[in-house]
Amino acid sequence: GGGGGGGGGGGSEAPRGFVTLNWRRVLESEEGLRAVPRVERGALPLHHLRLMHVQLSALRNGFIVARLLGRALVLPPTLCSCELGFWPKHIGGRCVAGDHKTLALPYVCPIDHYLDPSALANSPFAHRERPFLDNNRTAPALLASRVTVLAGGPAAAAAAVRVVALPARPDADQVVAALGSEEARVLHLDDPDASFGGFAAGDEQRAASWPRQLQSLLSSWCCTSDPAFKRTAGTVPYLLPPVDGPRAWASEKRGWVARTLGEAFEAAGDHATAAR
Repeated sequence: GGGGGGGGGGGSEAPRGFVTLNWRRVLESEEGLRAVPRVERGALPLHHLRLMHVQLSALRNGFIVARLLGRALVLPPTLCSCELGFWPKHIGGRCVAGDHKTLALPYVCPIDHYLDPSALANSPFAHRERPFLDNNRTAPALLASRVTVLAGGPAAAAAAVRVVALPARPDADQVVAALGSEEARVLHLDDPDASFGGFAAGDEQRAASWPRQLQSLLSSWCCTSDPAFKRTAGTVPYLLPPVDGPRAWASEKRGWVARTLGEAFEAAGDHATAAR
């Protein structure tokens, strides 16, 4: 597939420009994603893990599209709907630590609440911090050089917004064919979920290695007293949703995490999330 593996290291320059994600669309893709129900102290915060699963799926697509095009992904305002604790039962029924009584949920996650900053900085996925385009030192010319990418073909767009079409859930080669020659400095993916659908047949090397590299960038949530996570001292690793569906976890060493969480969602009556 064209486009190679460009994009350079996590902190390198991205001469081709940047990719941004329509995060509002991600957060509105499922009903109740931002809900914050009470949980038993030490229990799995399934509402938070569901929210993270949906967001990580979109983040995966953003990182892959950006790398295919030799661009840097501007990190989105990823939300956390349960605070990160330091030991099992640290997080109370409101999903916050006991002394953080004024913390409003959900909140925009600090980067180390869902990613490993060191791993990201040394990865082949070029990126910029979330406030990058809002920084007053960002050149106005860069902000003006922007195109909205509509996956799935022509769609209504606001006046004065330049758009380019992308096939719905394209493979890597289709992404490069549609967007590889685009000169706009900022590509805004209007529907991150539909903006990447996998790697083409014959592209097994990238299909195997890129998701594995992305999985290594994820952090975890701490901590549950659920005995199923005793082996990780209560830490719940975040999982990269596979492009090819949950069967891809079967051969992964963290497949037990997927199975355990699937069983927990099933027991809670959330069959749709359990199936994912």
